[in-house]
Amino acid sequence: MEATHKASLALGLALIALGVVLFGSPKGAEEKASTRETAYARVVRTQTLRCGYIPFVPNLVKDLNTGAISGLDHDITEALGKKLGLKIVWEKESGWGTMVSDLQTRKFDALCNADWVSPNVAKEALYTRPYYYQPLFVVAQATDKRFDDSLEALNDAKIRIASMDGDNPRFVAEEDFPKAQIYTLPDMAGESMVLESVGTRKADVTFVDAANFADYDQHNPGKVKLVQLDHPVRIFPVAFVLAGGEDRLRSMLDAALDELIYSGQVDKLLKRYETYPNSFIPVERPHAGTAK
Repeated sequence: MEATHKASLALGLALIALGVVLFGSPKGAEEKASTRETAYARVVRTQTLRCGYIPFVPNLVKDLNTGAISGLDHDITEALGKKLGLKIVWEKESGWGTMVSDLQTRKFDALCNADWVSPNVAKEALYTRPYYYQPLFVVAQATDKRFDDSLEALNDAKIRIASMDGDNPRFVAEEDFPKAQIYTLPDMAGESMVLESVGTRKADVTFVDAANFADYDQHNPGKVKLVQLDHPVRIFPVAFVLAGGEDRLRSMLDAALDELIYSGQVDKLLKRYETYPNSFIPVERPHAGTAK
């Protein structure tokens, strides 16, 4: 038994040694992971911020012929880069479903796009401070007057609320109007298809921001309307997204965003791009009181 035990022990040690040679020690792997350069360190070292982006009007537009980037988020990001002395590189196009994994795998340093702050995303990623807010409104068929005076009529089993699978209109409907039906579209359908489902009477309403409504209405005039402009169903903070753990990068970007907001630069850009009323809500700036 003793000889067998010694032989087994020797074989085990040999296998461990082989594993270390082939794969490295667990401690070595941990040390390698812990010493991997952070996005913050890389940005400071290279003086470059690599941006991921998700094209959508009017925030970020990509020219299909030249690849040139423009729009509200582009201008805010470039202004942020000037404040920090950083070169902005529009590194990679991403998607709402892949942005967190793209950040985690370091395909870019920040998603330089307006993203509605979401608790689900915040579980795995960091948000910068909000640099404006965006209201979400009820959209109904142009001739439908049932919801003009009150949104309580939405909470009815006969009402169909259109939403892409897993999108905000579904969550709002489930929380605020639980009796209503959900008319579900695929998660890649796009906002225009959601609005089209209302315009073609497949659904009674959906919830969308004014900028997306304006883009649809421009191409489909008179089919749908915004309802209860004084009572949005949600108001979302809008921010950039960073990989989890990048607190120093967030602090740096927050400082630059503060300067852009409080100097009035963000307000000017919002006015430039607000082609339809109620598209954006600026961050309120502090005002000096009158000394007494």
